[in-house]
Amino acid sequence: MSALGRSLNLGLVVIVVLLTAGTVGATMFYQYSVDSLDQQNEQLRERNAALEENLSQTRQNLSATQTELRELNDSLERTRGDVSQVSDSLEDTESQLSSTQNELSSTRDELQETESNLEDARSRISELTATLDDLEEQRNRLENQIDDLETDNEELEATNDRLENQIDSLQSEVSRLEDRVDELRAELRQACAGYQDGNQPAVCSDV
Repeated sequence: MSALGRSLNLGLVVIVVLLTAGTVGATMFYQYSVDSLDQQNEQLRERNAALEENLSQTRQNLSATQTELRELNDSLERTRGDVSQVSDSLEDTESQLSSTQNELSSTRDELQETESNLEDARSRISELTATLDDLEEQRNRLENQIDDLETDNEELEATNDRLENQIDSLQSEVSRLEDRVDELRAELRQACAGYQDGNQPAVCSDV
């Protein structure tokens, strides 16, 4: 009995020890689990707070994004209006450009014609310049001839003056000689009158 009692007591002690150890282990496991849950719960609270903060920031960003989107839509509408105006202006500009190109083409044709006319005019000017040079040479020759003729005329006038003086002198001499002839005829007639008929010299027959 004593051996069986000791065995039972030992078994009870072992059971008590095991139960005690299990209780302590369970308690420690529970405490560990509670601490772990508290830690996880704290982490979850912190994460939740961070998520709420991120959510608030995201909502603010979303609101700002929506505001920016509305502004962008308004800007897009204005831009579309501007694009429409620019498109109309571009069409007008293209029309003006087409008209300008037509005018430019016409102007180029006129310029080519003007250049051709200018070339003809230059050729004509060259011809006229050559003709003018010839005319100037002729004028110079004529002026030299005129100078020579004027010199000759002056000389001829001087000669004419001398000849007129000589003519005047000769006319005076002729007049004097005629008067002398008249006197001599009168004297001859008078002398011939003193002769009798038939005795007059032959010169008296012409008186």
